[in-house]
Amino acid sequence: MQIEIRLFANLKEIMGQDKISIDVPDALPAGELPSLVASRYPQLEDALANVLVAKNHALARLTDTLRPTDEIAFIPPVGGGEMESVAPWLRVTEKPLAVEEAYQLLEDPNHGGTVLFVGTVREWTGQRHTDHLVYEAYPEMVYKQLATIQAEVERRYPGMKTLQWHRIGKLLPTDIAVICGASSPHRAAAFEAANTLIERLKREAAIWKKEYFADGSTAWRANPSS
Repeated sequence: MQIEIRLFANLKEIMGQDKISIDVPDALPAGELPSLVASRYPQLEDALANVLVAKNHALARLTDTLRPTDEIAFIPPVGGGEMESVAPWLRVTEKPLAVEEAYQLLEDPNHGGTVLFVGTVREWTGQRHTDHLVYEAYPEMVYKQLATIQAEVERRYPGMKTLQWHRIGKLLPTDIAVICGASSPHRAAAFEAANTLIERLKREAAIWKKEYFADGSTAWRANPSS
């Protein structure tokens, strides 16, 4: 059978395209797909060493079987056209992020604490001078991941309102890359929730960044967004 695989970050760059089609055995287990692709495309072998397989916008188990009708993607290790979220509190966008707008969405007369984490692009990382970053996302998967984080955090803190925004595309030093916010009747819960949101987004969201340094070198990285 033939399946189509979406590529992101360094995988897309190596291949020079954002998807590949490949013939595989019927009902192939997801765990066998990376090694099979590496055998057909040796230039991808190193980059496929630690990828995960996504099936229909969720991470696949190693034993999940793959079918031609599935949407399949390789997900490089993560840290996060114009895309609109189903709710304003979840956003992945090429447009600049506005702190005031985020605050207004979280504002509530019954809440005594609102905490916003704002992650910006650093110009210097140690001795390396950053010229700009390019963020890339798998939006269909990211929105599901952010929605899961939102539901679990708001369930843990009753009455909480949360927000997770991430920018994609080209960003310059001092540009805002991410905003995570929490609003709660009490400040302690708001601080805890905001920290949980950014830490989980960094670990779980299918977002990657490529760093372009002033000396002309580049590097793909997971998404620390801070």
